[in-house]
Amino acid sequence: MLNAKHILPMGAILFGLVGCNEILDTANAVPDGTVNIGGTGSNGNAAWHGGASSSNETGKCLWNGSGKQATAETGFNGSNAGLWWNFNDSDVGGMSNIIWPIGLDNPYGDPWSLVLSDNYGCIAGTASLHSESSDMGYAGVGFIVAGEQPVGNGSAPIAADISGWNGLCVTYASDGDMLLELDNGNETVLSADLERNEKMVEKCFAWDEFANVSSNAEATNRALAGEISVVKFVMKSATDADVNFRIAAVAKYSSVGGECDVDWYRLENNGMISINQGNSEHSEFNLWLGSDYTYNVDTHLCDESATCGYWYSVEDTDDGEPSRIIWPVLVGDAYDSESFSPIIDYCGALCGALNFQSKGFAGVGFSIVNKDEIDGSMKQGDITSWGGLCVKYSSTLNLEVVMNSAAHENPSTLLLSPSVTLPRSDSLTTKCVEWDEFGAGAAAHVSSLLFVAEGGAGTEGNFNIVGLGTLANN
Repeated sequence: MLNAKHILPMGAILFGLVGCNEILDTANAVPDGTVNIGGTGSNGNAAWHGGASSSNETGKCLWNGSGKQATAETGFNGSNAGLWWNFNDSDVGGMSNIIWPIGLDNPYGDPWSLVLSDNYGCIAGTASLHSESSDMGYAGVGFIVAGEQPVGNGSAPIAADISGWNGLCVTYASDGDMLLELDNGNETVLSADLERNEKMVEKCFAWDEFANVSSNAEATNRALAGEISVVKFVMKSATDADVNFRIAAVAKYSSVGGECDVDWYRLENNGMISINQGNSEHSEFNLWLGSDYTYNVDTHLCDESATCGYWYSVEDTDDGEPSRIIWPVLVGDAYDSESFSPIIDYCGALCGALNFQSKGFAGVGFSIVNKDEIDGSMKQGDITSWGGLCVKYSSTLNLEVVMNSAAHENPSTLLLSPSVTLPRSDSLTTKCVEWDEFGAGAAAHVSSLLFVAEGGAGTEGNFNIVGLGTLANN
């Protein structure tokens, strides 16, 4: 079997993709939910079925990361029903594993699924797949349907009838193929393809749209769904590969979907940046990466001052005119009323909407070095060594990268500063610009870099800045 690598409370199940001494044969289980001591699995263990896990009627949405759910609401009340776990191929000699975007340990003892959904609105990770020691490297995540029962020194999942769900709907994104698999406690019996989609999408599968991969080729899919212990999301590869994935919601089947109240805005702005591309010296985004939840840009010219690399908004609105930038959550924290930390926490990026009531510009920028402690003026820094700037972004309007050299920005003359256009892109893209495009020597005297959009009265749009890196590192 696979040894499930997981962060779970004591007594959580240890099982994987195939039958073993902790995955039990339910063929001889008694239908009324009692324990069949006489029935044994392929390794001689007692077969459990239904046990302490009666079903409670629930809505069609089983799990919604936007709702910060720790467990799936399967309608069963057995021990650990709905609990998420993760697994890999280590027990068959494999070296695959799941890399998480953040540390999952926390002082409150929250389940890892809640830690991820709280930060990302979904379960987010990278399946690092290696096949040197096994025929097919694999890793994934899943949740227990009805609960688990103690067996010997371990525990086993309880199979339950979920045929009434009529199938499953999954909201996800992945830069590689995934499989939606259902196990009965002894083997995988139903499987559906979750094809590569780097943009968040919902896919629904009725039972007859699943493939019967069980040892009983004559069984109907609905009959197989009458005895399911776990729902899994599996990534496999015959070669070394990294698959970045996001699972945002799981629901009972609906022909039109939409059973979970998913926060699409947040999910679409989180993007699909590789989990291991963090803000490190040798990474693509060595200046700033929103999904690292850092609030200042590391310009390489900073000391301990919080004013270096500080994000702020910029626009040329008149006094009394409302801001052209509409943020998804309120700006400011307990220490700084203008901090973008709530935006970065929410989006894993800097995301917002733009609404121009009059002609002008609006956007965001960051300081290159520390601001003057007395008058707040910005000092100039030499960023020639960057070679240029790479930006991962999406925007429905063109964005101007403006190289400002003034100590205090003057809205009336700001757009006269050296600038380069990042063309509009509805999907996340990475564009790199060389300093020479701004003019010879311009990068030697920079106080701030800005990302601004221009518009006339009535112009609307949205933007999402996800990562920044030096051209020298790309």
